[in-house]
Amino acid sequence: MKNLTLYTIGSPNGIKIPILLEELKLDYTLVNIDITKNEQFSATFSAVNPRHKIPVLIDKEYPNGESNVIAESCSILLYLADKYNNFISNDMISRTKTIEWLFYQASTEGTVFGAYGHFSTYHNDKIIDPYPRERYLKETIIVLNYINSELNNKLFLVDNKYSIADIAMFPWIIWIINFYNIEDVIDMSIYSNITDWVARCCARPETIKGLDTYHYLNIKNNQ
Repeated sequence: MKNLTLYTIGSPNGIKIPILLEELKLDYTLVNIDITKNEQFSATFSAVNPRHKIPVLIDKEYPNGESNVIAESCSILLYLADKYNNFISNDMISRTKTIEWLFYQASTEGTVFGAYGHFSTYHNDKIIDPYPRERYLKETIIVLNYINSELNNKLFLVDNKYSIADIAMFPWIIWIINFYNIEDVIDMSIYSNITDWVARCCARPETIKGLDTYHYLNIKNNQ
């Protein structure tokens, strides 16, 4: 019986955990929660996470039959990195920087990119006022400028080593390109630090396995 059960879907937040689980070479059971069918509101999943959000990881590797149930993608990344002492540095400065990136992803990158996608892609035909779309496009550019500058002369976000900071951040870049068609309004060639970084992340064999959990690398071709 596998000790780890992951409830998720192939969203930019949902794909982070399969990537790390594969990088850690851990055995796990994956349970797909199709949010397009409102499965997150089912009685079964509500019992797992009453907040009705994916991903959720259940770790049964505890004595006396106890389980640890962890929600929120960045929290799960930090939990796994700490438990298995990998993909996060033990150096306090580097560790703090990694956690800073996790907070930035959850508070800024994900929310800004998500809002841009909402107003520019999913509901663009229903929105007459251009303000929301224009506002979040400007915010998206600010985020891209920041990430690109932080990657200057770097292979990865922290200490030039692949970490949970990268795993938290780069799936959203793939998402805004493949689903939100950001290249229709932004010349991504000016963000070569970002595109090169994403390519490095996606070239890792174990990360590829995590991405292939939901055929993430083939999303564009399957639309």
